Formats: sequence, C-alpha cells, structure tokens
Amino acid sequence: MGNGVATIGRRKYATGLYWQISPSGRIVVAAKEAARQPGQYSDFFSIRPGNKTGRVGQFGLGTSESGHRAGMPTLAATLANRQPGSWAGAFKIREGVYVVIVRDDLIAPDGDQLYADEAEARNRLYQEINLGGLQRVYAPEAWAIPGSDGMSLALLLQDRAEFPLRPVVLPRSLIVGGVIGAVLLAVLLAGGLYWQHMQAEQERERMLLQEAQKRAQAQANQQLPSQLQPVQINYPPPVRYWEKEPGPLELVEACRVAMSQVSMAQVGWDMSEVRCNRGGLTVTWARLPGFAADIKGAIVDVTGRAAVTNIELTGIQDRGDQNLAAPTFVTRKFLTESWDGTLNRDVDDPPPPRPPEIPAEQWNPPPPPWTKRLFSIAVDSLPGELSSYFGNLPGVIIRSLTFNGGNWTVEGVIYENRE
Repeated sequence: MGNGVATIGRRKYATGLYWQISPSGRIVVAAKEAARQPGQYSDFFSIRPGNKTGRVGQFGLGTSESGHRAGMPTLAATLANRQPGSWAGAFKIREGVYVVIVRDDLIAPDGDQLYADEAEARNRLYQEINLGGLQRVYAPEAWAIPGSDGMSLALLLQDRAEFPLRPVVLPRSLIVGGVIGAVLLAVLLAGGLYWQHMQAEQERERMLLQEAQKRAQAQANQQLPSQLQPVQINYPPPVRYWEKEPGPLELVEACRVAMSQVSMAQVGWDMSEVRCNRGGLTVTWARLPGFAADIKGAIVDVTGRAAVTNIELTGIQDRGDQNLAAPTFVTRKFLTESWDGTLNRDVDDPPPPRPPEIPAEQWNPPPPPWTKRLFSIAVDSLPGELSSYFGNLPGVIIRSLTFNGGNWTVEGVIYENRE
C-alpha cells in the first residue's frame, strides 16, 4: 500500500481512512470515541453526515503517520458526495493507484486505499466487481475492463475538496482561544438575561393560546361527519428480518460444505480471499509467476492475472419464528466470552412505506420493538468459537464470512429487544 496522501492537481487529499457508520446521531462524539480506542488511536477524524434520503452518517479515522494533517480534505468522502449510489473506481495518480469503493452511498470500511503496486490495486477492484451490485466502474483504459469508464480522477472531482480532517485533540492555542471566547460569551449572556426573561413570558402566552386552539379544533372535529374526520391509521407490524434468514451456525455449515468442493492448492495460483454469504461462496485467485493450470469451474479475467470460483450454497432455509434476547444478555456474552471483535449500535430498520391515501403529516409509525447491533469477529477456523458465541443467541444474522490474512472475519447484525 502507499502512504495516506494523494495529489490531484495542486491539492493534497487524505486517503487510507477507516470508515465506519455512526451508531447514533451524535456522529462527532462517536468518531472521537472510536479514535481513542486502545491499540488503534487515531489523530484525526472526518465526518460525512447523513441526508434526507435516508443515508446514515459516517466517520473516517486517520493518523499523522500516514501524512494526514488537520484541514486536509478527504478524497473518498469528496468522491462519494459527487457520485452517490453503488460504484467502484481505480485511478492512476502521482503516488500510485487509488481505489475507492462506495456501496449504497456509503464508503466501504476498507474502500479508501492508495496502492503503490498496480497489480494489487487491480486485484482489489476485480474482487469488488465480482461481488456484483455496482452501478458504475471507473478504471484505467489500459486495464481493458468491460463496461468500465476511463474518466480521470481530476474530472470526477471537478476541483472539489470537502469533508476536511479534524484533530481528535484540540491544539493548546485553540483551547486558550476557546476560554477567552467563553468569557466573552458569559458577558453577552449576562447582558441578555432581561431580554430572555421577556421572551420566556411571550412564549408562555403563545403556548397557552395554542392549547386553546387545539381544544377548539378537537371539538370541531367531533362535530364533523365521519368521512371528514381525521383518518384512523392501523400501522402494519414491522418486518422480523432475522426470521427470514438462516441460523448463523446453519450458514457456517453450508459454507463449510461449499468449501469442501474447492481445492485449496492450485498450480500457479494463490488463493487471495474466500468470502461466503447466503448468496454463495466466492474464492478469488491471484496469478503467480510461471506456469498456471486451469482451475476447475473458475472464471479467469481478461488479463489472465485473476480468477474467481463461485459455488452456490445448499441445505439452508429461513429459521422461522424466533424471539429475541435482551441487550444486557448480549452484552454479558460479549464481555464474559471475550469475543475477539467489535460490537456497535446500528440504525433502526426503515419504517413501512406510507399508503397513498394517508396524508404525509399523519403517517408516523412507531419504531420497531427491537434494536440492532453490528458485530465483527475474528476466528482462526470455522465454526471455531462461533458455536459458543451464537449457539444459544437468537436474532443473529451472519452477513459475510471472509478468509484473508490467515483467519476468518465474521460480520453481521444482532437483533435485540428494545429496552
């Protein structure tokens, strides 16, 4: 991999940030808490707020060792703001090849990387293409990737520089300036106490008037014909998504069966990644120097440097009715069993769509009676510790199992009763 700074034109951008979804609306607080985690302290963070279309907020973490500096714009966030949706791109720049991955308008956790090795960058882009679901792919024309766009990074940015890095700890000069500002603010507040008192009195009178108007409106509604009264809404029950997925250990076993159909050693090929989810097992191969034999059932790309084996899973089905556990029970398991990974709050499932006959101002469905937490766990083998972790834990959905770098990374979500 290259360093963490990319030069586009005359401007320097920060790259190589680790992007995470904010577990709450307080995205700055969440970013600073994540930056101070033991063993992975970060010097800077950048936030990418959510929007009105439903995208949740994100934050990225960076370090001074990567060349990051306060105020430096973040390349992945600037590009994602310019190109929404699901897409991937590889761009040749002065420092190497920059690869960015955006899915559902969110930057992938590892989708902001600068590679010094062009072959490594190309393999990373092919891995994402093979997963599917991309609306656009940008790549150098020399790579000859079918359907890709060879637009340069400078044209895609259009001289934009957004979402600057912020320091996790403020410099001393800013702290002194903040103290002085606080003193001045206190003086201004003292001078405005009388005005605030008068405003409070006016607000109290306004609230009394509104309450009287509401009572009058309620009485008027009772006198209207039934067809003119406000619509009585019966909200549909929320979708129990975990009941429409296989049990976690059932999915792990199906992945093990699929892996038994793949030869782990292939002449002339190196197994770079294994990924499994309900959609199937995907094995990615990287070409080694010298003679390379055909891989049975694999698809080799046009460059002859990478190949992919896809195997459909069998023997899995929806788990059906399953009640959820309390968040305290899940937290106790996480702590006492010492899971090797992370556990973070996720956003609630989206509300049911509004029927066209109900006015927008009257559609206010209650939140589902459960919450979600995202998890990421590392294990040496399958199922390994997963049997003790998830054997008696309801509401667990494994979204992916990935083998890369000598161990398995298991990612998914845990549904829990809302407290």
